[in-house]
Amino acid sequence: MIIELLTGKQLDISNYSLKRLFHHIPSISLAHKTELVDGRDGMVFTETQFESRVLYVELLYESTDIYDYYLLRDEINALFTRKESFYITFKNEPYKRYLVRLNQAFEVEPNQYMDAFTVEFVCVNIFGESVATTLSLKEWDVNMWAWNGQISWEEDLQYTFNSNTFVVKNLGNVDIDPRQNDTLIIVKGDFPSSITIKNNTTGDVYVYTGSVTATDTLILRGVQSSKNGVSVFKHTNKKLIRLARGENSFTITGGTVTSIQFDFRFLYL
Repeated sequence: MIIELLTGKQLDISNYSLKRLFHHIPSISLAHKTELVDGRDGMVFTETQFESRVLYVELLYESTDIYDYYLLRDEINALFTRKESFYITFKNEPYKRYLVRLNQAFEVEPNQYMDAFTVEFVCVNIFGESVATTLSLKEWDVNMWAWNGQISWEEDLQYTFNSNTFVVKNLGNVDIDPRQNDTLIIVKGDFPSSITIKNNTTGDVYVYTGSVTATDTLILRGVQSSKNGVSVFKHTNKKLIRLARGENSFTITGGTVTSIQFDFRFLYL
């Protein structure tokens, strides 16, 4: 198991005399809102939201004697007990990571040789996410993609396009929403008075009512829009582009696309 701090520093638990025995990734908890309706049996579900997820990891420590245990115990406590969030990645699923915090106190029982203990992590983002982003796809990397069942070796993973119609593949099993997930769309081209970006799959339509010339760069980052580093949000229709699971068919109108890039991480239930 690998711990990655928000600074990018990676810590392999094997360097702390630890072995992962098992890890348990339960489904996400759901919160339902219901109502009772006169004359109808049962409840009517009015809203359902994803609520929380706690991961359980069973670990084994190995020490040489009881004095080594005391030193190791302190290292293990410091390894997991952090105020800030961090990522964990399991080596048998190297393409996926989870942003977590320690859920509750744990105890490393004393033993001069070895013993097992369990650590609970609460997910800050309830979904797992791909280690790589779509724009970091230069070539196949066994540590990022090999075991992702949604991707085959023959897959044409393209996220940079130079036409007004194209297909963006979201190979996770969760829809991407710019209000909650990191998304980046970079547009270059010739649009004399406006540009309209439509995801035909979701029906989302984004409109920027301004010109984009050959020297301009229009960027949609999350819920924000900017041109050449200056916010142009007030000149948009204030709509967002989501990405459904699977293939997303796009149409760009108002001019000619020179280049459009999509950068995001795949999400996993």
